[in-house]
Amino acid sequence: MNLSISQFYSLQSSAQRYQFVLDMLNHHLNSTHCFIGKFINGGTQVKTLRYLHNGKRVDNFVYDLSDTPCKDAKCSQEVCTFEYDLQQRYPKDTLLQTLNINSYIGLTLRAPDHQPVGILVCMFEHPQAFSEQEKAYFSELGHIVATELSHHQEMNAKERLLKQLATGERIAKLSSWTWYIKQNIHCFSHEMHNLLNTQTEQVSLERFLACLQGSDQQRLLEQMEQISNEEIDSFELVVTHKSENQSDGLFHIVAVLEASDHQQLEPVMRATVQDITYTWALNKQLELTNVVFENASEAFMITDRHNKIMMVNKAFEAQTGYSANELYGEDPSILSSGKQNKKFYQKMWQQLEQTGVWKGEIYNRRKDGQVFPEELTLNAVKGEDGEITNYVAIFRDITEWKRNEAQLTFYANHETLTGLLNRRSFMQTLEKSVQQHKSQQGGLSLLFIGLDRFKEINDIFGPEVGDQVLIAVADRLQSTLKRKDMAGRYGGDEFVLLLHNQSQHDMMASAEHLKHVISEPYVFDELTIELSASIGVAHALADENINGTVLVRNAAHALSTAKKQGRGRVALHNEAIQNAYISKIKLKDKLKHALKHELLSVHYQPVVDVKSGQTAKFEALVRWHDEELGFISPARFIPIAEEFGLIHLVGQYVLQTSCRDLAMLHRSGFEHIGFSINRSINEFKASNNQLVHISDAIQEFALPFECITIEVTESMAANSYTWQVLQALSAKGIKVALDDFCTGYSSLSNLIDNPIDYVKIDKSFVDSMVEDTSKQVMIKCLIDLSSQLGIGVIAEGVEHRQQQSMLAEFGCHLIQGYFYSQAMPIAKCLAMLEREEQVNSKLA
Repeated sequence: MNLSISQFYSLQSSAQRYQFVLDMLNHHLNSTHCFIGKFINGGTQVKTLRYLHNGKRVDNFVYDLSDTPCKDAKCSQEVCTFEYDLQQRYPKDTLLQTLNINSYIGLTLRAPDHQPVGILVCMFEHPQAFSEQEKAYFSELGHIVATELSHHQEMNAKERLLKQLATGERIAKLSSWTWYIKQNIHCFSHEMHNLLNTQTEQVSLERFLACLQGSDQQRLLEQMEQISNEEIDSFELVVTHKSENQSDGLFHIVAVLEASDHQQLEPVMRATVQDITYTWALNKQLELTNVVFENASEAFMITDRHNKIMMVNKAFEAQTGYSANELYGEDPSILSSGKQNKKFYQKMWQQLEQTGVWKGEIYNRRKDGQVFPEELTLNAVKGEDGEITNYVAIFRDITEWKRNEAQLTFYANHETLTGLLNRRSFMQTLEKSVQQHKSQQGGLSLLFIGLDRFKEINDIFGPEVGDQVLIAVADRLQSTLKRKDMAGRYGGDEFVLLLHNQSQHDMMASAEHLKHVISEPYVFDELTIELSASIGVAHALADENINGTVLVRNAAHALSTAKKQGRGRVALHNEAIQNAYISKIKLKDKLKHALKHELLSVHYQPVVDVKSGQTAKFEALVRWHDEELGFISPARFIPIAEEFGLIHLVGQYVLQTSCRDLAMLHRSGFEHIGFSINRSINEFKASNNQLVHISDAIQEFALPFECITIEVTESMAANSYTWQVLQALSAKGIKVALDDFCTGYSSLSNLIDNPIDYVKIDKSFVDSMVEDTSKQVMIKCLIDLSSQLGIGVIAEGVEHRQQQSMLAEFGCHLIQGYFYSQAMPIAKCLAMLEREEQVNSKLA
């Protein structure tokens, strides 16, 4: 047995020692199953540490003690044996049945304090008788294993404790430091490596001191010297790492002097070194928060979960007149003004409970009884368990802000100079009035007033006098208003008046009266100013479906009509005139869309040489087909393009398209063909350089300048700038034609003094020339004169054979009109030229 024990302790690990014991038992008892296990989960289960089956090691397992022989063995102080019928004795132990166990020997392994820690078991498939010697042998081995298991668990417990201590130090960023003073030995725990951010195997005092800032090194050494001399028995010190940052590097040292555990005479300093950077920053932040709290301009109040006041700041005391001592423990209702009802507070608390925050305006009462408005923000503060712990209220006295708000509201709705309603506010009020008047009897009238010559007053007398006039006009307008009427400044020198319950007759009478009121002289010191006003009037009946925007638009259109009639006029809205204007605007928008998306087209009308009967050139004519309106005549949309500044876009489109198409005809072999292109007077402006535009378009398509003729009306030619451009174009070789000649602006000097290549006899002359002999004389004279001046004559609008014959007899050079052909797309023009060429080739 002694030999066995010496061998047992010569083994290196507990696992080897357990294997040794089980091998010995298996050898002596020849057991089927043999294992060593430890109690787990409060002693309700066993986990095997080593398990042999027929002498061979197999996997460990865990089983419940309930209703097993091991449960009885655990309760026994002696070796527990069952020599036969084990399965019958423990029918609930399924493991016995699975392993076919019939006999059993076991012993509870106990620690030195007799607490059960594990169990040693051997089990047999057949009945087994156990001698007293075998039981004693089993018991002795069991006590040896119990000592080993108890020691192993104790060492594991110490190891876990050390790990927990190291973990605690790591979490707390704290290192222990022991100084054996007489031996001058310093011992630091492992966490000091992390605090100093060093990888050295052992931290020495010198290494620790070297990491500290210079002044801190000296302070620490002074404290250590006093400890060594027993002048002090403890100290606290805050030192700083040389590489301190926002997250670490600030150390708090707490040291005490005590006797050594081993040598009573040896003094020992035990200390902790903790990184307090984070907590230090938190404390500083808390101090700063407290400073902000006390010195904030907003009033703060903090209550407990029962809504009892705990804290207020200085601003709160100043706003309410209450001191913090007076408010402590009070309910915030002490400030209630009574202006908010119970429903208000119920909604406030309901939102606060649902969202954790409420913000709004409230009226409170100061200590002296004064009621004042304030902006209040309430926040519910919740703890980690989600329950409310505090309420924080932030107040701001908004008395001055409310006063400013009222003033800003006034100026937001009123025009600053005159005090009348501004356009936005007037329109909002007008819309409401229009909706209300539909359910009432009587009409609603809108007067749109425009001051005549006001710009002249501003230019002559200056804007200061102009402002005085506007203020005076506003005062006169307001003096004429009845209770429900209202006035506003629509913008610039325009005003609007809304009059209630007036018939159309009364409305016009009011407008005339108002016109005379405004026209009275304005006297400013020694300055007297006279002005007139034009007024547009729109009327809406109670049963009329109209809104405020339409009413203003109608009145504004009526004002436009009044101004066109002259100064100081009153005009009533005319729906037919307005519809025509709206139609014009609609057509303008469609034209802009057509130009943007290139929906226009260019057709070409042949100009025929009278002598040869062949096509000499074509006149380019713009065409427009709209999906909604169908074909739109140039006579309809060209004036609109002129009026709304789109003519230069139309002209440029025609110019580019014509040059491109003419280049195609030339490439097809018809180099003798030229194009006539019309230009508007509004295109001949210095800002729209026609010399550059026309020249660039011709050159872009590599056309000879001589093949392009620019047609202008004689009224345009009366402008000197236009002639300058035409002369420059003529100098390049571009031909010039005077269109609509003899229609009212004819001047023979234009034919003599300027570079004219063609004159065009207007269709109005051609239409009546057969019946009107005077027209015949005029046309014949023009053709004779032009021929002598070397100027070609083109007769346009020729539709009948008799007209063509008469013009040919008079010696007219070129003719165009439906007699030959209407304007057509470029593809048809090409086909026509090809047919002419074929006919000529046959005749040749």
